[in-house]
Amino acid sequence: MVQVMQQREKGPTICVAGAGAIGLTLAARLMLGGYSVGLIAREDGASFIRKNGLRLVDKDGCYHLQADVGVAAEFKRADILFLCSKSHDLPELAVSIRHIISSSTIVIPVINGLPWWYFDGVNGNWDGAQLHSADPSNVLKRIVPSRQIVGSTTLITAERIDRGSSTTFNPLQMTLGELDDRVTPRLGEVMSVLEKAGIVTRVAPRIRDAVWTKVVRNLISNPLTAITGATLRENFADEFLAGVSGQMLCEVLPVVRAYGASLETDPGSIMELGQKMGDVRTSMLQDLERGRKLELATICDAVIELAQAKGIAMPVIHAISNIAHYRDSREQKAAVEASVVNQAYANRPENVPAQR
Repeated sequence: MVQVMQQREKGPTICVAGAGAIGLTLAARLMLGGYSVGLIAREDGASFIRKNGLRLVDKDGCYHLQADVGVAAEFKRADILFLCSKSHDLPELAVSIRHIISSSTIVIPVINGLPWWYFDGVNGNWDGAQLHSADPSNVLKRIVPSRQIVGSTTLITAERIDRGSSTTFNPLQMTLGELDDRVTPRLGEVMSVLEKAGIVTRVAPRIRDAVWTKVVRNLISNPLTAITGATLRENFADEFLAGVSGQMLCEVLPVVRAYGASLETDPGSIMELGQKMGDVRTSMLQDLERGRKLELATICDAVIELAQAKGIAMPVIHAISNIAHYRDSREQKAAVEASVVNQAYANRPENVPAQR
């Protein structure tokens, strides 16, 4: 493990909100690029990283960094703000960091699934329709000004090892785009920052095409691997699982077209790329194994919501989504029950330390 003392250069004030696998990886790479980065985490995660540092293992090496980490209230402003939480945690996160967003802050949601901003910026309409599955209480649209959002997608297969460590061995890639698909100076600014951090970055001609391409990749792999426990290689190499993923792919393509979008890559190559990712456990499988809530709302439910609005049937996607929801609810219930039992045990008189 290489101890890294960063040479900080003058540049934008950057905050990364969310200390999951993607947030830790992004923060570490930005720090290695020489930028001053504030990492926003929950109190337990922030305490852990203050004590143990931030660790990253990627294809370039092993790094141990001293991060400027804290809870949201400890940070005052950001020129560039990356939102890296799970999509279902975004409303709570947005409330906690609203004071950081000034009128000039560039907000980049780095999230899975269909984003809450999907209908904003289209044909000059910055108050587009609500995507209920992604933002059921409209909190995100109220707090995060759509004109300040730069859309993004990532191709980063990272895994969080502990509260301050992540690992990733595939190339790090991001795609950026304005919500109205204009090419603006701030896109170049953010692209330059990411490139210097070692993240291959491009600007999408149509950001929603990039979003759908990522959504489709997640949709045909994440819920299915959560159910089966398969890695990406296994999911797309096994004839039975690949058959299910292939059917899901066929079902979602009419929805993509119905909303005037198209995939940026040939559908068949999506299956091939998934297999080439190797024995990577999807983020949804990792979450299930750790008893965390699954990102089904934006990856599955939002797609189903849009399909139903256009009268498009997706029976296999619906079935896989329902089974994944069952697994999720069962695991969440088990986690709650285990917590109650552990707390009851800890509170038994013989387990309570004597007062001296």
